[in-house]
This record gives sequence, C-alpha cells and structure tokens, in this order.
Amino acid sequence: MVSDNLLHATTTLRSSVTSLKKKLSNIKVSLVLFDAELDKIDTRLDNVSTQAEVYKSKLERELGREIRRLEKELATLRKSSGSTVLSNSSLFVPDSENNIASTIGIFDTILRLICDNADDFRLASEAFLFPAIYERVASCEEEAYFLNDVPAAATTVIARGREYVEWIREEYDTHLTDPDTWKEAIDYVKEWWANDALPMIYGARDEQWDIDVPLSLQEMLLWRDSPGDRPLNFTVVFDAYEIYRKHKDVIYESTGLREFELKQFVNKG
Repeated sequence: MVSDNLLHATTTLRSSVTSLKKKLSNIKVSLVLFDAELDKIDTRLDNVSTQAEVYKSKLERELGREIRRLEKELATLRKSSGSTVLSNSSLFVPDSENNIASTIGIFDTILRLICDNADDFRLASEAFLFPAIYERVASCEEEAYFLNDVPAAATTVIARGREYVEWIREEYDTHLTDPDTWKEAIDYVKEWWANDALPMIYGARDEQWDIDVPLSLQEMLLWRDSPGDRPLNFTVVFDAYEIYRKHKDVIYESTGLREFELKQFVNKG
C-alpha cells in the first residue's frame, strides 16, 4: 500500500510539473508575441510623432512668415514709403506651366552643378528655396519669380556656391544633416542664398527672403527619404516638380539650359 501511494504521488507530481512546464512555455510564447505587438505600436507611435512634428514645423513656419510679413508691411506704412524690389514686366510669360517648369529647371540645374558630391548642402539649400522660391513660383501669384532664360550670373553663382560648400566643409566636422550641425549652419546657408545667390540670379533683392523660414531638418529628411509621402506633405513643391518633369525636354531647349550645361562641361574639362 505504501509503495502504491508513493507511486501515485510521484506520478501526480510529474504530471503537475509537466503541466507547469507547458504553462510556462505558453507564457513565454505570449511574452514574445506581446513584445512583437509592442514593437509594432512603438513603430506606429514614431510615425505619428514624425508626422505631428512635420505638421507642427510647417504650421509654425507659415504663421511665422505671415507675422513677419505683416510686421514689415506695418513698418513700411509707418515710413509712408515703399517700393517693389523685383520688376515683373520682363519676367512674365502667359503660359503658367512653362513658367513653372522653366524656373524649377533652372534652379535644379544650378543646384546640381553646385552640389556635386554635396547632397547635404543641396538639402539645406532646398530647405530655404522651397518656401522662398518654389512655392511662390508654383502659386503663379508672383510673376517676378519666373525665370524663362538662364540668368547671366548663373556661372558666377555656381562658382561661388562651390566655394561656399568648401567653406562649409572647413567650418564643420560633420555633414549638414547632423542635427547639431544643421542648427548651427542652416541660417548661414539661408543667408548665402538670400544675400548673395538669389540677388545675382534675379538682379535684385527681395525683402521677403528675410522673413522666409527654412524647412526643418526633419521635414527635409522626410522629403529625401520618403518620396511616396511628397504629394501629401509637400504638395505645392511636388506639383511644381511634376510640371517640370512634364515639360523638361521643351524647356531644356527654350531656356538655354542645354547650351549652358555644355559650356559648364567644357569649362570644367
């Protein structure tokens, strides 16, 4: 009897241990699945956070620009004087799509020739040019920003731009896409375009450039790394580029870009 009881107790204990092991195994599997779900939720939260930051930056930039514009208008009214910096008469062409395509094409060429092996400088330049030039061109409300021929100063702008890239490289140890470097350098990049390159390109300086705020690094990284999100997050600039691609072959001839690029190639060689 004693041996039978002992055997029964042993069997019962083994059965309990086996059952506990199965429960423990199920718990471990559940924990792995739970961790996987947490990772998915974290990824979704990161995406939501990124979109929220982009929207916040866009809203702050647009409101800040409007506030500065109104402040300048108020200051002008107080002085009881004002003038239009850029002349519209010589730059207006009736075909709006051709105007957009020509202007974007010229800036795209200038940027490409300046930023050979300097994609970070191009990204920082676009951070300012998107709101300061591209959005205004795409809106067709400020004809003075249209360029229908390669500016006479384009070669000088490219040469000075390359020199500026060299200065940036000497000044900073990292690329401009490093968050800390971006914070320090983005105002310098804006200043170069607003005070040097753009006045040469347009033959005059626009005070609007003083109040234009560059896009944030997070926005520009989204532009660079997520082309599929451009129609949603950068609608105006995306549409401008689409018009440029649509008319690229035509404006390559009509603006003189083909001849200009050929001269650049020959001079570089």
